[in-house]
Amino acid sequence: MASHPTFILRCILLYSLALVCSCFSFDASLHSLKKIATRQRRTFFDVASSPLWGTAAGESTVATDTILPTEDQNPTKTQIDLHPPAIDAIAKGLLVRAQNVPNMPLRIFEDEADNIEPWQVTLSAGNVAQQSVEEWRKKEKLTLEENEEDLQVVAGRVVAVLTRLEELEEELLKRCNTMSEELILNMGVPSEELKTFQTTAEGATVKKMRDLAAAIDAACLFDEQLRYNRAKSLFAMFLHEIEGPGLRRNGVTLPCMDVDFLQEDIFSALLGSANVEKSVENNIEKSVDEKGDNIETRVEEKALPSQSLHPVTIDAIEEAFRLRAQNMTTSPLRLLDSNMEWFEVQYSIMKFAERFLEKYTKGHKNSEEPIWTEEELQTIGGRIVGVLVRLDDLEWEWNHRVSTSTLGQPESSEMIPYNQWKSILGLHPDNVEQRCIKTVDMALLEENDFARVRAERMLALFLLNIEGPAMKASGNLSPDGSEVDFIQDYTQLKLMMPKQVT
Repeated sequence: MASHPTFILRCILLYSLALVCSCFSFDASLHSLKKIATRQRRTFFDVASSPLWGTAAGESTVATDTILPTEDQNPTKTQIDLHPPAIDAIAKGLLVRAQNVPNMPLRIFEDEADNIEPWQVTLSAGNVAQQSVEEWRKKEKLTLEENEEDLQVVAGRVVAVLTRLEELEEELLKRCNTMSEELILNMGVPSEELKTFQTTAEGATVKKMRDLAAAIDAACLFDEQLRYNRAKSLFAMFLHEIEGPGLRRNGVTLPCMDVDFLQEDIFSALLGSANVEKSVENNIEKSVDEKGDNIETRVEEKALPSQSLHPVTIDAIEEAFRLRAQNMTTSPLRLLDSNMEWFEVQYSIMKFAERFLEKYTKGHKNSEEPIWTEEELQTIGGRIVGVLVRLDDLEWEWNHRVSTSTLGQPESSEMIPYNQWKSILGLHPDNVEQRCIKTVDMALLEENDFARVRAERMLALFLLNIEGPAMKASGNLSPDGSEVDFIQDYTQLKLMMPKQVT
């Protein structure tokens, strides 16, 4: 098993991006968080998760989970068209990529001398999205209070497209193979690029991939209309074949989900007719249903890990609690002030996970047999990142569920005494969770049992409400089936289960 930091971090990023979805996408109650002024919210989120194109053009095998409409959303509010700012931002990303802006990489080559990593591309995409959305917000005089969901959706879609440009562009070029030069130009594909792609397809090498990148970069640098056309095509493919099917399959609605910005001839050539669209979506749904029906069989056939993945994951989350409680500006694991950006926190989380796993694997490098397979290491890393980027939401949700359940009601026979909340529930009693973060931080630093029990509850919530449903929706399985076998209290376990929206 490889233990090189580059491998570890790449595993973390690929797996965590595959599960990037809004917390508790089955539970609308989470969105009351918006009303809590003491919690700083992130400025954008990733809507979808790393897709892999199927053998048939237009099919995506991965579902997407995302945020649900909030309980206080005004249904009569005039909906803003979110497509123009998203397309503009994607076009800006294409320009940034073509300019090779220092410290803003948006592509990776296998022989990259600068050792660019996937997390750097993710951060670059986040920067482009955040800057573009902020410009749009100021131009249209939008407010975070009234337009938070619109801003999040636009930024999330931009990040989702920019982090999968290579897959989208390859699919775009494949579909342009037999089209006229005029039509492909209207899709944002210059004939020089298509010719280079057709040559490259005969035997892909790093040099040929660089030639292909140079062909599109040269065009994007000086042709604003071509950048805009290309951004529209890539965005349309993302909405139509990645985000749309996954959201509709899970019964989730977002603003502006339809592709209504392409000319009819381009829509037909790029995405197919309305009948083809319905057929593709039906095929995807049928495929997912069939995979879902066979999950139990596949779990039985798949060999379980030689040892549980949970202890080391819980160790990492417990250690992260103590690091976060120190509120160090050099390695922030939460937003510490209004000048800090969310991508800085994401970077610190990814570096923390990298260092933790590197330290752990080095401690076992003399073992005759590798302690983890690559897939298991990838899963552990993804869970560490997945929990830490959602800690605020997970902590609030668990406190909310316990406080409003029989476990937190004084008149209930099941009520847990306040002096046992830390050791049994992983929560600070007396509503301290919402009133004084410093008190909670101090307790986490000083009380080992509190930090351990809290880490277990956060991981369990993540597995039951985020990883498990996301893997099931995509027809995939984690090495251990996302099983929660470390919570023995049935009442707590039942309280952690996803809440179905009625």
